[in-house]
Amino acid sequence: MNQLFHTPRRPAAAVRIALLAVLAAAGALAAAGALAAETQTRALRQSFPLTPGAELRLANLAGRVELIPGQGPEVVVEATLHADFSGSGESERQLAAMKWVRAHDKKGREEWALSYPVETYHSFHYPSAGAKDETSFWSFLDSSSSSTIYRGVKVRVYSGRRSPSSPTLYADLKIALPAGSNVALRNVVGAIHGGALEGTLDLDTGSGDIQLASYCGKLRLDTGSGDVMVGATRGETSIDTGSGDVVVHEMVGNGSIDTGSGNVRVEKVSVGKLKIDTGSGDVAIRGGVAGRLQADTGSGTVKVLGVEVEELLADTGSGEVEIVSSLANARSVTVKTGSGDVRIHAGPAAAFDVAADQGSGELRVDYGDATLRRSGHKVVGARRGDGKTAIRVETGSGDCTISPHAAKS
Repeated sequence: MNQLFHTPRRPAAAVRIALLAVLAAAGALAAAGALAAETQTRALRQSFPLTPGAELRLANLAGRVELIPGQGPEVVVEATLHADFSGSGESERQLAAMKWVRAHDKKGREEWALSYPVETYHSFHYPSAGAKDETSFWSFLDSSSSSTIYRGVKVRVYSGRRSPSSPTLYADLKIALPAGSNVALRNVVGAIHGGALEGTLDLDTGSGDIQLASYCGKLRLDTGSGDVMVGATRGETSIDTGSGDVVVHEMVGNGSIDTGSGNVRVEKVSVGKLKIDTGSGDVAIRGGVAGRLQADTGSGTVKVLGVEVEELLADTGSGEVEIVSSLANARSVTVKTGSGDVRIHAGPAAAFDVAADQGSGELRVDYGDATLRRSGHKVVGARRGDGKTAIRVETGSGDCTISPHAAKS
């Protein structure tokens, strides 16, 4: 029996229409590139007096930011403005009009903002590092974007060139911060780098990495998407990133770190309280002392290595937990993992009382003088010495081992 196979064909008219649409878009973007003038620049310097007890708020739509120590009673901002508008002389006109003006953020707080022409243009191009800078159909498809409320208007910033309605306009800033200043900076798109600084500082970027050599005082860092790296902090530290890794090489004081997705590493801690929360990523705290240490990850390992703690809470939805501590000062250790093994390496003189709730897994205590508690044939707890450190372990699926081990970093 013969069978006929018919290959379905797209109507010729529909193919022609789709092809024409693609070519039209590519042609429009190419034409926009041809009309665009060479990028023009302008330098703008502005000083902002500091009022004792008051916060100075600054806002920039896009650009790189460098923070340096400053002198005197003022915050000094040196801006390098970049513009590429279509039309003869338009870039020069727009640059000449740029200045610092009073505005309000979306929470109604007063701020000084650079006067991007948001009344005329509701989107801009910022050629961030790694982004395609040519005007083409493919850069149109590949470009990412961020949106915000800027000077009361909803504005979008694109990483790739699009059309004359989204001109290139951004400002790279160098900001001199006097010691003890109280400054909040909102940089919607762009990386922020800083040296050794002190005072009160609030940095907020929708998209971009943040790097600081060191900070002494009250520090708050927030990026929607980007990595955060700080050499050393002394004081009150809060770090929040929607997506990105966080590294702090030394932390003294209290701290809070939250990332939606990313690894967290903190070293050389001397903290009263430190809370770390990541939706997905590994957490590692290495070396030092902590009063209360809390580490929580939805999926990833938790390692607390060479840290002397008083109270420790470690929780992971899926991943292993490893703790290396003498437990000499520890009052309580609570470990929960949905799926993963738990390893606690304590000091030779550790005194503890362990209670384990394990859906699937075994409790192993490698201290020969510990008294084990059993439920049937299963070990569910143990006590050593006066049981000073209360250890609570809960695993859905995973073994728990408690053994003597010299503290290490």
